[in-house]
Amino acid sequence: MPPVAAEPWKTCWFNDQPMACRDRHQGDGSLTIEWRDGLAMTYTLVREGATRSTLRDSLGGLWQREVLVQGNAVFTHAQNGNRIVVPLRADAGLACPAAVRAQIDGLYRWQLARQEHPGPIAMGSQRDRFTPELFSLLERAVALTPADGRFVDFDPFSGTQASTVGATLQGCRPDQAGRLMARVAVRAGLRGRAAEPAQQLGYVLRPTPKAGWRIADIVYLREPSFRLSRYLKELMEQRL
Repeated sequence: MPPVAAEPWKTCWFNDQPMACRDRHQGDGSLTIEWRDGLAMTYTLVREGATRSTLRDSLGGLWQREVLVQGNAVFTHAQNGNRIVVPLRADAGLACPAAVRAQIDGLYRWQLARQEHPGPIAMGSQRDRFTPELFSLLERAVALTPADGRFVDFDPFSGTQASTVGATLQGCRPDQAGRLMARVAVRAGLRGRAAEPAQQLGYVLRPTPKAGWRIADIVYLREPSFRLSRYLKELMEQRL
């Protein structure tokens, strides 16, 4: 009898961080998620629904599982909010829609071009890449200077205080709200020389009926991670 082939590794996500995993499903509705670093957890079905189910992990924690239209599954811990995204197929977590790729590519073409002309960041030409809420925050925040007593002290599109040398769109994953998280590796450095390692940024894109995909937020995937929208709101609300 030939050996049974192991399930392929997938690009899964744990709290917005990509991690290789594979899932094994049992006839009783339970499943095991095995992570490439050697950890594994079994989830037992508690209550089954058409698209939303409740499961209990090996430690007793409850998770809500939502199966999205394309078959990808989102697991959310009922108490601590931890979130796991498991794609249906091994390549499902990697593909980005062409319109999303166009937004990210266009943004970084502008980013590289504007760096050739030092001075304040003029955001006007990029308005249509962002949701109105995020664009308004960005436009007001990048206009601040040290003379105002508060200012944006890093480049929002590299997550550093250095120049952007290049950027690579590595993949996308959906969330339960219909948005996409596009992971971008940004190479930043001085005088055209990239520093190592690349900065990891997660672009949250929201679909709109008429304008297509718009950038709604940027997550800086470091320790600790933070979101651009929250940083900008806190900056603008500072009392001097």
